Amino acid sequence: MRLSRLCTCGVFWLVLIHFFSLSPARAEVSLIVSGISAITGSTISQAEKSAYDDALFKAYLELALKQAPASSAVDLAQKLKGFVASRGAQDIIQYQIVSRSQQDSILYLSLDLKINDTPLKEWLQSEAFTTPLGLRPLILLAVSTRGPGLSERYEWWSVTAPKGYSPFENQLAQRLRTAGENVADAPTRLTVLPAGPDRVPAMAANLGAGLVITGTITHKAFDAENLETRLDISLIEVKTRQKLYTSSISLKGTADVRTMNELMITAFLDKMRNEIAKKVVLVSPILSEKSLCITEIRDYDTYQSMINSLRSMDSVTKISLSRIQGHSICHSILIKGNLQDILDNLKQKQITQADMMVEGDKASVRLLKP
Repeated sequence: MRLSRLCTCGVFWLVLIHFFSLSPARAEVSLIVSGISAITGSTISQAEKSAYDDALFKAYLELALKQAPASSAVDLAQKLKGFVASRGAQDIIQYQIVSRSQQDSILYLSLDLKINDTPLKEWLQSEAFTTPLGLRPLILLAVSTRGPGLSERYEWWSVTAPKGYSPFENQLAQRLRTAGENVADAPTRLTVLPAGPDRVPAMAANLGAGLVITGTITHKAFDAENLETRLDISLIEVKTRQKLYTSSISLKGTADVRTMNELMITAFLDKMRNEIAKKVVLVSPILSEKSLCITEIRDYDTYQSMINSLRSMDSVTKISLSRIQGHSICHSILIKGNLQDILDNLKQKQITQADMMVEGDKASVRLLKP
């Protein structure tokens, strides 16, 4: 009996050591997603590939949206396609087709995926998608409008009681906000009107803006149908007065003023946003190393379930084995945030009954008899 018990314990620890030796330092997440594709031609192989790609993109999108604020969602969804295409299948640890069904000419595919999401998190941070709106630089718009009539001119900062942004500024503000930028509203009252060549950046500083977009857009109508538009625009850092981006664009056509504004904005927006991104504070969570000991372990499956649950948490970056003694196992864990929050999340998983407590940088989990 004693020999049998010793053999059982020996096998347990060998399996445990093998488990940690094979476990990568990467962050693994599991999720089930569905892909949809149209069936064309005589085979469904291409449709299945398209449905798989659809499901994979949805998986990355679901994981990305957990890390990013809602203000970045639209821009994130557009740029994520390029990231997913660049990664291919290298982040897919395991996948299994859970179900496959066909309705008329549509294929539905359900996948159970295990993904290494570390590259995704690094990309999200490098692109500033994880930065909340309030931490992005506040942008003020001050673009003069001329025309299309000879006497038409609008500068909201030239009067003490502005009526808001011009049509061009409103369209630009909407595009920037949709892309996740922090755009200031035009003030409803100016106590002191700015003057001099440095007046717009000085006004922006008084209003608390970190960046200001300034310039002039001019519309000239040659007849009832033809319009010529010229735009000179600059992005200025308020604190240093440095021009981060400048552009001059001219366009002729039969479009109306609103359409011309949209065409102009589309022509420069991506390049300007690249310069704005350089001024965004990159939010990098502080990592801290803590100790976690699990005691009174009686079976491997329960222990593995707890470790897998910890690894699935966004706040746990890495778990490594530090000490084995009897039926107790201690680990070094690299975490973001609070150790008590991690134990609270683990308790909510209800894997098994356990006493959990935190003392300083050490957490202990004592498994109870069922």
